[in-house]
Amino acid sequence: MADTLLLPTRPSDATLTVTKAAQVLGVHPNTIRAWSDAGRLRYYRINPRGDRRYRLGDLQRFLATSGGTLDAPPSAPPGDVAVGRSGPARPSGPKGGARAPIRIDDAPPVLSADPRDLAIRVASELGAVTSRAIETAATDPDAPLREAVQAIRDLTGLPLVVAWRLEADRFVPAAVAGSGRSRLVEMPRTFGVMAAALDAARPDRAAVVDGGPTAALSISLHQGREIACAVPGDRGPWGVLVLVTPGSEGLTPADRELVAVAATGIGQVAAVSAALGDVVHELHRAEALRRVAADIGSRLDLAQILQGVVDHALVLLGGDRAALFLVEPDGSRRIAASHGLSASYQAAVEHLEGRTLGHAAVAARMPLFSVGYRDDPRVGELRAATIQEGFDTICLAPLLDGDEPEALGLLAVYHDRPHPWTADELDTIAALATQAGVAIKAARTYDQLATWTAQLQSIQQLGARLNRLTSVREIGNAIATELRQLIDYHNVRVYRLYGPDLIPVAMQGQVGEYVDETPEMLRIEYGKGITGWVAEHRQAVLLDDADEDPRTQTIAGTVDDLDESMLLAPMLFEDEVLGVLVLSKLGLRQFRPDDLRLLVIYASFAAQAMANADATERLREQSAALEQKVRSQRELLRLTESILTTFDIPSLLETTADRLGDLVGSDNIALELVDPTSGRLVPMTARGVDASWFLKPWDADQHGLAPWVVEHNQPQLVLEEFGDPRVALRDGERTHGSLICVPLRGRAGAIGVITLERLGQGRTFTEDEFELVQLFAAQVSIGLQNAEAHQAIEHRAQTDVLTGLLNHGTFVERMNRLIVADEPFSLVMLDLDRFKGVNDGFGHQAGDRLLREVAESIVQAARETDAVFRYGGDEFVVLLPGTRASEVPGIAERIRSAVAETVGPGTGWRGRARALEASAGTASFPDDGSTADEVLLAADRACFVAKRSGGGRVATAAEGLAIAGELTLQTPTPIDSVPAEGVAV
Repeated sequence: MADTLLLPTRPSDATLTVTKAAQVLGVHPNTIRAWSDAGRLRYYRINPRGDRRYRLGDLQRFLATSGGTLDAPPSAPPGDVAVGRSGPARPSGPKGGARAPIRIDDAPPVLSADPRDLAIRVASELGAVTSRAIETAATDPDAPLREAVQAIRDLTGLPLVVAWRLEADRFVPAAVAGSGRSRLVEMPRTFGVMAAALDAARPDRAAVVDGGPTAALSISLHQGREIACAVPGDRGPWGVLVLVTPGSEGLTPADRELVAVAATGIGQVAAVSAALGDVVHELHRAEALRRVAADIGSRLDLAQILQGVVDHALVLLGGDRAALFLVEPDGSRRIAASHGLSASYQAAVEHLEGRTLGHAAVAARMPLFSVGYRDDPRVGELRAATIQEGFDTICLAPLLDGDEPEALGLLAVYHDRPHPWTADELDTIAALATQAGVAIKAARTYDQLATWTAQLQSIQQLGARLNRLTSVREIGNAIATELRQLIDYHNVRVYRLYGPDLIPVAMQGQVGEYVDETPEMLRIEYGKGITGWVAEHRQAVLLDDADEDPRTQTIAGTVDDLDESMLLAPMLFEDEVLGVLVLSKLGLRQFRPDDLRLLVIYASFAAQAMANADATERLREQSAALEQKVRSQRELLRLTESILTTFDIPSLLETTADRLGDLVGSDNIALELVDPTSGRLVPMTARGVDASWFLKPWDADQHGLAPWVVEHNQPQLVLEEFGDPRVALRDGERTHGSLICVPLRGRAGAIGVITLERLGQGRTFTEDEFELVQLFAAQVSIGLQNAEAHQAIEHRAQTDVLTGLLNHGTFVERMNRLIVADEPFSLVMLDLDRFKGVNDGFGHQAGDRLLREVAESIVQAARETDAVFRYGGDEFVVLLPGTRASEVPGIAERIRSAVAETVGPGTGWRGRARALEASAGTASFPDDGSTADEVLLAADRACFVAKRSGGGRVATAAEGLAIAGELTLQTPTPIDSVPAEGVAV
């Protein structure tokens, strides 16, 4: 390590780089960084890049509180040596061994052969140093001291000369010349030979103390004597001059006179340097304040200005914490920016009541400080919070606004240890507070100008925007949005007067006390509360404390006794009150008269827009009514067209439900038909939120509005179903809503009903809608009658008149449909054996009756999924969808047996009719054919095989293959077109 020492050349509040801080402490820069990262050494960030700076005063306190020993962390370079009261630490060398002690340079054994001559030369040289001090101290206040100490060493040839400055209760090395100078640290006032020299000094002269060869000065790590002499100053000793001699001889009187002359010269140089240092310090302070003023003065954002003031105060004044308080319009104080203060302390300050040191500083219009603030009677209610926070000294400077009696706020700087403020420091914080007050006033003025500009622009924008809006709710939301740019509030409400009530059509809440409000909570009667009062008296109102105004009412469910300010303005159009604008903000006196005037302007714009919206709404309603009628007629025509072309009743009802539901807004729609057999209503289709309830079967008593309408064949419009006893209970309770119930009429009376429902109190159907539903019902009734007639005709076309079975044409159609779909099926073809004898013996009437009974037996023996057809005169076919060939014989035998059981004992048939058999043939698709003709031919051949073999049996398609070349597909026996009347046999 170089044997040099960078002594302080700046005021104690000057900041040093890492390298210079390392030189002051006599360690490597990496050691400085390690101590900083470990939290042992305070530093400041000076820019966003994170560069560090160290205050000289902090470094000196660090040395003083280190106990005299600065242990370098493990990362410190091997060359660092820490020096304390007991001498330097002994770091390990590269191989772990102890480093050899540093010894003083070789020097003469005595002060001088001629001390008197040397004294003259010392005095002369120190005088020259004093005369040159003006030049050197301008840039480095301690340079003259270093030059003077070096001159003493050069003239005397001593190994070590040190000038120690006395600062409070510590000795600080101010200038060093000689060996070991890089290991000097601060010493206590009671230390060794230096303390003895101060104690022996008289006011009129300095005292020279010979410490002897056993002196305990920490820098004397070698043999020699320590000589100390008090250095005189303006108001007592400036410090001590210490000289280390290499020999052990005692001092002669001439030697003592030489040391006294040197100490006196050091005192003169120190006095000149101090005076020049004060000048330099003042220049430094002025420059720092200029930079601070330029920094905060260049900003217009108030938050940035306040935080900048706090940061600069910490650096300029060496505080441990700092804060800036602003005075609110209601007289309370809030911490607008801070550094190092806990949240609990800030809360205690903001809720403080009573007179404190801050009030005294404002009243005195000057900074005031208090050492041991916790015991100062002016601490007031903050004593517990101050003790908890842990600081000792506080200084408060008022932020003044020219000659205005009220302060803008307070700048506070805190020190954790006792810190008596000097006049210079008080002047500095006063200057900083003045600059802060100017910057705050300028920022607020700028904000006010910006606000006025925004207000003018917003008023122009509002007028243009409101002219484009056509609904009350849109206008309300636009007003709330625009007002946010002009007036700071926590809650806005736009009321419209509807009948006897003021109802909010727009509302916005910004904080917890307002966000849970609902329109129903805020509804108020005309003339009630402050809102109703403004509407009734048509006067705008500014309330600094809404809770204290007797006209106000607390909204149910909200906080009572709340500090709140309010602005209210009526919306007047042609001397008619349309509504009220209301702004609220937490706290007292939060609005200004300018805000009220602005709100009145807004209210006039809003009233004009609301009146235009009302007229537009009336036109819109008329247009919507006409459009609805046109649309209704169009839908009615479309429904009529659908009815004329739709003969499927379920499709007809579904179409009606969809189109009527789109045309007439409803929550539920249902269509029901009367069962012609039981006469009961049967739900057919339903739409809406309660569709499942409307599709439930009716109870046995069929109590409800729909059965009543069917019974009386009269349409009904129920405006409020809750009070109508005819309306059926829903889940055991009545509900609020409106109903339209219209009958579907047939030739003999009502054949069904259409029901529409709107849920909710006050949501009623109109007469126009009631009339429209009746028109729809009339068209649907015609459609149902046409569908029934069409289905009857279609049924007759598809069935056999005699037996009621499906006919031959329907059979062919069904079979072809399965083949096209490639779905497997089977056939059972039956041909009655010897049926001609029944016709010949009993007549055709008996034969027709027997055919009907045979048809009924086949139907009963077949499965539900099977279809039975009359194929010819006495021929039948059973179609078995999805049935394979292996399953058919059993089914065919069961059907054939059922035919045989049609006659015989107990059946009423006698004679030759008492025995009846049928031959049956089976075939399957696609096993026995890929076309309808092929499958029919296979079944026909099988039936022929069964008949040729004696009848009364079932033959399969495989058995019919034996005569495949002999037989072609036969035409069915013709069926008589007119059935005969039945006859008893």
